[in-house]
Amino acid sequence: MSRRTREIVLNAADELGYRPNNIARSLISNKTYTIGLMVPDIADPFFSGIAAGVEDALSNEDYQVVYGNTSRDSTKEKKFIESVFARKMDGVILTPDKLEEDFVTLLKKLNVPFVLLRRRTPDGLDFPFVDVDHYGGAQQAVKHLINQGHKKIGFMGMSKESFTSNERLRGYLDVMREYNLEVTESQISIAGRTIDSGRVAMGRLYKSNPDLTAVFASNDLIGIGVLEWLEINKIEVPRQMAVIGFDDLEISNLHWIQLTTMSQPRKQMGELSAELLLSLINEEEKDSIILDAKLKKRKTC
Repeated sequence: MSRRTREIVLNAADELGYRPNNIARSLISNKTYTIGLMVPDIADPFFSGIAAGVEDALSNEDYQVVYGNTSRDSTKEKKFIESVFARKMDGVILTPDKLEEDFVTLLKKLNVPFVLLRRRTPDGLDFPFVDVDHYGGAQQAVKHLINQGHKKIGFMGMSKESFTSNERLRGYLDVMREYNLEVTESQISIAGRTIDSGRVAMGRLYKSNPDLTAVFASNDLIGIGVLEWLEINKIEVPRQMAVIGFDDLEISNLHWIQLTTMSQPRKQMGELSAELLLSLINEEEKDSIILDAKLKKRKTC
């Protein structure tokens, strides 16, 4: 079709209000124009922010997103992978709770392109991914506390099985060693992922370490729970206790919270994962992406 003929056809279609039939388009292109997005908890504001970025990038290319909210349940994760085959999706973006051996086996069998989002490729494999430098971000957070004069710093993790939490713990420990600051086992608390779990864990942490002057929480929700416990117990922030989080959720910037935190570019992570997946669908070679976290100074340090 010549350029002139194409313009005539498109103008006529526009005047008639014609819209292409998706089924016909799929038959011609051998694509369904659907992308799967599997997240562990869509109610978590971190993942809803990522999902918004994925949606924006894919809608510009006329793709529809099919969500899978797994609630960190491995059975649901496997069912979602099975649905990728059944629905003939063009590709999928995945955030599994854990990259266990049976899940990795399923990934190897996938016959469509996929991208790991906020997860890293297991050793010996070459799966494409988009993630943040959790280790470097944690180092920056702890150095910020030390530069303000803190020496007795506690750490609150999310889960012993969480890669992101463990990378942030590794960054905390390495910086404490670098500055010759002692860390006892009681200074490290595995809190959970929620505000409530942060509040409860802070009570335990303070009871065993009453001389703490700062806490590094491995996510913002834990950090807000810490602030709540300190407020209830009349411990002034930041004069008596400094708190720093990791994520930069919208709630962390509320006037009465103002949590100092390490900011992750959530929307950008979603956009980049979608763009990486589209490149793979178009058989273009692209490298995995690791983004930096940036310190957001507010009022809790």
